[in-house]
Amino acid sequence: MKKLILFIIFIVCAVGVVLLVYLFAKKSQNPEIPADTVVYQTNTTDMPVVSDGSIVYVDLDSLTANYLMTKDLAAELEGKMSKLDADLTNRQKKFQTSVADFNNKASKGLETRAKLAEIQEQLAYEEQSLMQLAERYRNEMAEEQLVMQRKILQSIMDYLKEYNKEKGYKYILGNAFDAKILYADPSLDITASVLNGINDKYKKQ
Repeated sequence: MKKLILFIIFIVCAVGVVLLVYLFAKKSQNPEIPADTVVYQTNTTDMPVVSDGSIVYVDLDSLTANYLMTKDLAAELEGKMSKLDADLTNRQKKFQTSVADFNNKASKGLETRAKLAEIQEQLAYEEQSLMQLAERYRNEMAEEQLVMQRKILQSIMDYLKEYNKEKGYKYILGNAFDAKILYADPSLDITASVLNGINDKYKKQ
């Protein structure tokens, strides 16, 4: 599950980078900050002190990894993957048994050449079918992962819109390991506040 969550974080961060580029481009077109911008004061358990009240950020890695929806959807997806893997493994074992039986009959001359050719052709067909099934399962899981990632990201973005109605920030940036933000003042980090809020909302659903 850790690998799955890390993969999800990577995709969400990649989307976050695209959003950051857009936000900074938009900011450069209109760099002035109104003189009456609100300044928020807080303590360590609430919102951080913001210099002009217009820009804050969230740590996408931490937010995504600790979001309860991520954990629930990842567990659900892992269950589906386990079932498909078990089915594929069972089919492969049966195929291997058939191959071993064919080799035994061929080496001992227990079947005619015509019959052996027929069995060999059938085994080739089964092998091809197994390869196609494995590919189909991989595609299904890739699509499931993509849908899950979209659900998580959409949920976060929807919550931030609701969250910002009260806060009134102009930008809520996404900071992550591979993001374009090379340094961010920790006092502008609202990850804990957003995480608490989004998890509380998810629990009530």
